[in-house]
Amino acid sequence: MREKCDLVMKGGITSGVVYPRLIAHLATEYDFVNIGGTSAGAIAAAGCAAAQYAKYHHRASNAFGTLNELPEFLGKIDERSGKSRLFSLFQPAAALRAHFTVLSGLLGQPPGQAVLTLLKGIVGMYSGLLLAGLLLGSLLLTPFVSVVQANPDVVTTLLTALLLMLTVSAIVALGLAGAASGECSCALLFLPPLLWSVMTLILSGIGGQPVSGRIFASALAMSLVAVLILGLLLLVMVALFARGLLKGLHGNGYGLCSGRTAEGAAADDQGLTDWLTGYLNDLAQLDAKGRPLTFGDLWGDDPNNRDINLEMMTTAVSQQMVYSLPFRDGADSFFYLREEWQRLFPAQVMDYLDQLHANGKRGLDVRNAQGQPLRPLPRDGALPVVVAVRMSLSFPLLLSAIPLYAVDWSMESAGSHDKDRQVNAKRVWFSDGGIGSNLPLHMFDAMLPGHPTFAINLKAEHPKYPIRSNDDGSNAGGRIYLPDTGKGGRQRFWEPPDDSRALGGLVGFFVGMINTMQNWRDELMFPTPGFRDRIVQISLRSNEGGLNLNMPEPHIIALGKAGQLAAQRLIDRFHPNGQQHGEGWRVHCDTRLRTFLGVMQPACVALNPSLQQGKWHFLPKEYNRREHQAALALLVGLRAAGAVQADVGVNLAKKAPPPLGQLKITPKI
Repeated sequence: MREKCDLVMKGGITSGVVYPRLIAHLATEYDFVNIGGTSAGAIAAAGCAAAQYAKYHHRASNAFGTLNELPEFLGKIDERSGKSRLFSLFQPAAALRAHFTVLSGLLGQPPGQAVLTLLKGIVGMYSGLLLAGLLLGSLLLTPFVSVVQANPDVVTTLLTALLLMLTVSAIVALGLAGAASGECSCALLFLPPLLWSVMTLILSGIGGQPVSGRIFASALAMSLVAVLILGLLLLVMVALFARGLLKGLHGNGYGLCSGRTAEGAAADDQGLTDWLTGYLNDLAQLDAKGRPLTFGDLWGDDPNNRDINLEMMTTAVSQQMVYSLPFRDGADSFFYLREEWQRLFPAQVMDYLDQLHANGKRGLDVRNAQGQPLRPLPRDGALPVVVAVRMSLSFPLLLSAIPLYAVDWSMESAGSHDKDRQVNAKRVWFSDGGIGSNLPLHMFDAMLPGHPTFAINLKAEHPKYPIRSNDDGSNAGGRIYLPDTGKGGRQRFWEPPDDSRALGGLVGFFVGMINTMQNWRDELMFPTPGFRDRIVQISLRSNEGGLNLNMPEPHIIALGKAGQLAAQRLIDRFHPNGQQHGEGWRVHCDTRLRTFLGVMQPACVALNPSLQQGKWHFLPKEYNRREHQAALALLVGLRAAGAVQADVGVNLAKKAPPPLGQLKITPKI
């Protein structure tokens, strides 16, 4: 009988290319039961679940083979665009195409060079405005030219003014380029005297006069006027760029790309959501253009005892809430506007949703603020997997957020329409799941698990352990880290703040606050016993993963290989057929048992004073007689468990591995 495991994967954008080979290699020894992730980790989780479905339901011996080949597919260069297929999945909205081209050109560049590239891109977008501004600037320089010319005429004066305006532009551009490149950081200091000197020489040559005070003054005045004109031109172009960007983002769900295929794109050049819908069906060995893979397909006949359990995180930013998808019982009911969703999902998804709506029971007449009728979002097993993935993968500003609607029953206006079965709903924007939990370690965690739950963390390269080009997957190689003992993984590296400059220090301080709000829960659990020993850490260089949409093929292949090495480390450590013959799983079980007992005994002891008083032995009105008997027996058992420490004189918390956890009632996400 094959071993089983659960798998949880961290979010990211292009970092997700790590996962396909990791999953495929783990699948050589394990069957997946519970699979979860966030953002790019949600894509990988869905792919893993689809391949496992094909293996279970279609007896596909090579179900994970297609997934294993994904890094090579994404790394291939499109001859038409010169970009990788990974990059081509992100297709901007028509109104944001030029902005996307400019902003994507900044990826992987140092700050100074990125600013210069941004300015060059903006100037290129508004070249007509730049030309008009240079001509206008030339007209403003003509009085200064007339002063130094012996026999001025209109044509010569205009041409001379234009030449001087272009000269100033060229010198300023070269100075900015030198400063941005870092090769000549003092370029801006030498720019004013250089500009003044060149203008003086040009004016002297044009006027046929020796350098004089009048020439000097005219050159200085012209330089100042020309630089001022260029500065105003640049400000206007930046303002136009920002205005167009904000307008486009607002009209496209606050993202550059909707995930759909751009209008006019080639048939084989699909956008992310369109490609993913067909790809998941392919992995599951379903019709690529048929109805989308659903959670019900994965669950099988019994939703309470699922064949494959897939979960992912999403963030309802309008409600300041995180949710697990598919939504838990008791979660709010959500609704969607078809006209909005058809811009986010391909026709095969919308056709499936249309069919569900047509065959569904009629409920409340729910409408948005504009009075448009809304449709209920499918719950439970009817929800398409690609919809959940897209709700988890909505990286802010890159991919459009997903609009849903919910009824705010706390508002009087909502309740007042209940009698005539018409209610108004508020819009709720759903964005990237990583906003709330980028590595949801809480998923599938059991007090005493029956099989391992592996977690994959992606992190920056450790300065003490640089990544080796010939990495063999060992801890010393810098790319992969997995604790070899139960004591490993307790320490966490962090970058010290750079307070050398006021602005940089302030920006870093605020970035640190945002990262803390996002990651504090995950970071709290990393060193916890029972977690740290099953988290494999994969280090990424600064030019790998993240927002590096234009990663070259060798980088993509290298990350895919890193995933395979990480999977082999997990197999060697935890699997009975691995190099350590399952020692990692035995150590993990020992750790979990000591942790469980070390937490449960103090919790039961703390209950004893209340239980001994008998005040909790009443019959809740919701319980029937049998339920009351069961509850009473449980309370008696808890009281007996709480007396063990006093009766035996042993405190099991002392032998629990630190740091010691605590037993609390918390909501299930």
